[in-house]
Amino acid sequence: MLQSIHDKSKGILGIVIVILIGATFALWGVGDYLTGATEKAAARVDGVEISQSEFEQGMARQRQRLEQMFQGEVPDSPLFQQQMKQQVLDQLITQRVLQKMAEDEGYRVADQVLAQRIKSMEAFQQDGVFAKDSYQAIVESQGMSVKEFENLFRTDLTVQQLQDAVMGSAIIGKAELNIINQLQNQARTINYLQFDNSQFTGSIEVSDTDISDYYDRNKARYMHPETVSVSYVEFKSDDLASDIPVDEEAVRRLYDEYVSSIAGREQRKARHILIQTPADADAEALKASESKLQDLLKRIKNGESFAELAKSASEDPGSAANGGDLGWVSKGMMVPEFENALYKLEKGQVSDIVKSSFGYHIIQLDDIKSETVASFESKQAELTEQFKSQLIEDSFYEKSELMATTAYENDQSLQEVADVLGLTIKTTAAFTRAGGTGIAANEKIRKAAFSPTVLGEGRNSEIIEVEKNHALVLRVNSRTETSQKSLEEVKAQVTAALRAEKARSKAQEAALTALVKLEQGETIDSLAGSAKLVKAGAVTRSSQSVSPQILNTAFSMKKPVGKPVYKVVDLPVGAAVIELTEVTQPAEASNEDLGVLAGQFSNEQANRDMMAVIDYLKSQSDITRSDEL
Repeated sequence: MLQSIHDKSKGILGIVIVILIGATFALWGVGDYLTGATEKAAARVDGVEISQSEFEQGMARQRQRLEQMFQGEVPDSPLFQQQMKQQVLDQLITQRVLQKMAEDEGYRVADQVLAQRIKSMEAFQQDGVFAKDSYQAIVESQGMSVKEFENLFRTDLTVQQLQDAVMGSAIIGKAELNIINQLQNQARTINYLQFDNSQFTGSIEVSDTDISDYYDRNKARYMHPETVSVSYVEFKSDDLASDIPVDEEAVRRLYDEYVSSIAGREQRKARHILIQTPADADAEALKASESKLQDLLKRIKNGESFAELAKSASEDPGSAANGGDLGWVSKGMMVPEFENALYKLEKGQVSDIVKSSFGYHIIQLDDIKSETVASFESKQAELTEQFKSQLIEDSFYEKSELMATTAYENDQSLQEVADVLGLTIKTTAAFTRAGGTGIAANEKIRKAAFSPTVLGEGRNSEIIEVEKNHALVLRVNSRTETSQKSLEEVKAQVTAALRAEKARSKAQEAALTALVKLEQGETIDSLAGSAKLVKAGAVTRSSQSVSPQILNTAFSMKKPVGKPVYKVVDLPVGAAVIELTEVTQPAEASNEDLGVLAGQFSNEQANRDMMAVIDYLKSQSDITRSDEL
């Protein structure tokens, strides 16, 4: 039960609480709303405080959401933390102004609607049914009372009504849709001359002076990166396997549990005849019901059909018409009195009269379906491995806890950790933030080694789980600061970079020269010998036959009138001159096509409308923020 609550609070409900009804705030997120705080305000909206505790809880939930999204790898830089603070505070302010508008406009959520929405949440259900105890425990595990959660949820549902009203009223007119169609499906006929850097590389000469000057201008590009070497102690679960003794009695208990589990999965096909007895039935009525069943039981024993008697005499409306057939049932599905009697029967056997809270029954067992129980000898190796795996897991956890505690309490050395756990201190080769060999190939190791605590303060790291059942603690052994590479070391790199830079300049110069010639009346075909000529033909905004740079530039050019227009564009591999010869407008869209466009752009329009409402509400509100966040 507790484990289930823990799992749900980290799963479905964790998401509900972190991004409560996240669809409601798909544009801007959701802030937490807990009333009654009296401490210093993080912000004020029209004189109403957003308390520091609201802000801190919003930060905690935003961090939890990011950890779930990025698997715990949340940046810890001051800049990122400050941006997250501003984002959370903006979310809280946004919710507050929307909440005020919803209240002013009379939006409300009835108690029945709130209850139904909560009961429908999967996180609060067990076996498909709302479980009140689980609901209370899960909510409280998130650090809030049931009342606080319900107030929070009611507030968000109220604001959702407002959002639905605003976004549901978004309309895109026919004229606007026609303009969108024109822009989306317009075609432009283009050709272009492409001048590649590689055309000019072979003719470029660079002198030692050029190389030296380029190196001096770009020294920051040519640095030896900072490196560290770390010492570490590690252990793996595989190292523990040889120390695990086999307990034959424990293995036998596992086998007994296996046998019980197989028995628990047994299903029985049953039918019954029920004579109902009211809760307030007197002794005479009970005796009459029992007597009626005694007569039926006698007729069954004399050979009459159980199914036919059930059809005519059973008072169970769910099974009587089917001859009392209950289908396949397993343990836990029926009331205890019925179940106990059923599981004492042999196949084909009929019970004596059984009394339950529903009345009096006669039960017939039609069939039994169960898994075959394997012998102890055939399961022994598997169960022994299971037993050892559990002990190894327990031992690994205990050693991990001991390693973490010892490393923390003796954070200036690994010797104590090694002595306590009987491990050997190992040392890596030097590695950088970007990569290394051995354990330093793991990003977790590099991140820990270069962390402020380990690198800056010289302390032991926290325990690092390199992978499942492999843990270690490390500390910096040696460090090499960033240093300048000499010109001799990087001369070949500098020469190549200088050649590439000069080649790019020549490609751009050649493109500009071609542009002048084209604008003076020369044809693009006549210049094909100096560059690669591509006749792309008619292209649309979604065409993939040309590069994005060519396509975007072509659709930014003026429409040609009487003669082509030209434009130079830089490319990753050089430069090009584009010739635009024609702009072709699409045919007028049909009502069906406009309907498709309306569906595509309605959400975008709704989002713009909602953002406009938010911006307006903020502009009309008196908002002050704390300078101390």
